[in-house]
Amino acid sequence: MAPLRNYFLYFGLGNISGISISSIFLFQKLLPNCDPVDDDQSNILGETLIHTQDEQLQIRSKTRQWPDWPAVGYEEVGKPLVTKGESFFNDARKIYFEKDANGKTLMDEFVEIYKNRPDPVNICGIRINHALALFLAVKQIQPSLVIESGVNAGVSTYFIRAASPSTKIFAIDPEEKPICGQGERWIDASDKTTNYTGKNFVDLMALDWEGMVTKKEIDPERTLVFIDDHLHAFERIAGVMKFGVRHVVVEDNYKINEGATRNDRISTPKQMFFGKQWKKEGDWLFNNLVAYAEFPPIVPPIMSKVSTEPRKKAGGFMHSSDENKDIVHPMLRPDLSEDDLKIYKDIATTLGIDPSLEDRFAYMQFMNYNQICHLELLPMPPKLLYKD
Repeated sequence: MAPLRNYFLYFGLGNISGISISSIFLFQKLLPNCDPVDDDQSNILGETLIHTQDEQLQIRSKTRQWPDWPAVGYEEVGKPLVTKGESFFNDARKIYFEKDANGKTLMDEFVEIYKNRPDPVNICGIRINHALALFLAVKQIQPSLVIESGVNAGVSTYFIRAASPSTKIFAIDPEEKPICGQGERWIDASDKTTNYTGKNFVDLMALDWEGMVTKKEIDPERTLVFIDDHLHAFERIAGVMKFGVRHVVVEDNYKINEGATRNDRISTPKQMFFGKQWKKEGDWLFNNLVAYAEFPPIVPPIMSKVSTEPRKKAGGFMHSSDENKDIVHPMLRPDLSEDDLKIYKDIATTLGIDPSLEDRFAYMQFMNYNQICHLELLPMPPKLLYKD
């Protein structure tokens, strides 16, 4: 982990005279802090005022809880499940299953798109839980540009394009061909996607951000950055924030001590918020957010109880023995509700997946889950956007 001062270089603070690190932290404390808004979908059940012995300091602590689910989301760092503000991820069930005038739902639309995905297995890429999250993010944010860092077989590009025919896409990947023997990469046939892949590779942080913003070629406030590259997620979030990007989705949001790469194990938002060794980074990130939410898996891990798949050491998959104290409540509870069980079986059957999740393919589809998260970032003050 690089020293915290290195992160401030992203914001050009290293070249601004007369500003100390303590002044920066003071500045962060003065930034507005947006609190969750209670509504029928929020699941925020209450707030507690905690007093010091002299009752001069009051700290407001909000929690997000769900019936028959052990996890508690805290609006504070230092917890295994952190939440902040209001993200559409919190309303995923309502958004996906609310019927329109024709009796159709967004889930109906998604299932048809998922059924026709270019790689049915996508062994080294997103599957149903993360595809649902990415699809919803594009639908809700309606970005003018999605910058996708990590393309591999192009399946995530497929979902971005399916969610919005008009959105521009920058598809970034250093590899010319997909890894894991996935054959040919899916390439968007429209003229709205620029492929920074293979010999045309340009890293997310090497794009001409300042030039594109200055020339108004991109609108950072209407740009969604999708991070799926197994690099240092925290550094990349901090890096794009300095250019005014407001929305980031992190796909590989591994828990503490999990990760497919070294960077996965030391850089995710979930780790920054919980790990004591990253408290400074976690506090900084939390204080610079309007909202943070982890997307709910479609069903709980108990639905894989007949599966013999072992727990993955690197994480990234749910297991029937999970205690579920660090993930949000699933969209559906087929383990408790007959109505939800019917919905789940209908979805699985339409997709040609055994709802018992007994076979490996079925398990890999529904249990692949890595706390994919949405971060709505605070805007950076203009004088701190670029280096002097």
